[in-house]
Amino acid sequence: MRKIVTLFVALLLTTLAFATKPLPARYSPYQYGHRWYFSLQGGPALLSTEHIDSYFKNGRGWEAISWQGALSFGYYFSDAWDLRISGSYTYSADACSPYKGFYPYHFHAAHLFADMMLNLTALAEYNIAFNPKLYLGVGGAYTFGATAVNHPYEVPDFPNLTPAFRLGSVFEFNARSGWGWFLDLGAEAFTDWYNGLEPDGFPLDLQFNVSFGLVYHFGNAKTVSKY
Repeated sequence: MRKIVTLFVALLLTTLAFATKPLPARYSPYQYGHRWYFSLQGGPALLSTEHIDSYFKNGRGWEAISWQGALSFGYYFSDAWDLRISGSYTYSADACSPYKGFYPYHFHAAHLFADMMLNLTALAEYNIAFNPKLYLGVGGAYTFGATAVNHPYEVPDFPNLTPAFRLGSVFEFNARSGWGWFLDLGAEAFTDWYNGLEPDGFPLDLQFNVSFGLVYHFGNAKTVSKY
């Protein structure tokens, strides 16, 4: 009987050992739960509207590319989830309808978004230097200051305040010091009067962004965050 009990206990302990998932290091420098961070980023942006293709049809496609810069502050509620508040500026390019010609113009755009972000490696209970993230956000844009355009019947109307939403992914690489760098691939959708023109066709103006940035995480990891 003693042998049977001994074998049963050994089998039970072995099963529990194999079934137990290893926890991340308790004081890993890559644990960001309950920590603040800030980031700076910038890169090219392309605004996709009803008539943006006229740039490319007239051999001036590079002029449709704008540059966007952003400053963000965020807070990790756990190692896996954080909220990011981001403000950005873009000097956007667009064009009026190609009525017997090419009618480009530019305007200023200030964006403000609140993004919920999911850290995929932390969700899988791994705290490592590489943090791929997904995000979904809501916000708005203030557009103003269009350059003059000599169009026979269309005149961009500014300023405008428009609601928006966005989604994207972040590929973040961090150092033990709290500093890191990242690549942000995102798409932003604005209601159709974002570009100062009357609604024409698709009800949203879309902007696609590719940003490179630096991030710094304040404080140090003290406990294992619960997911």
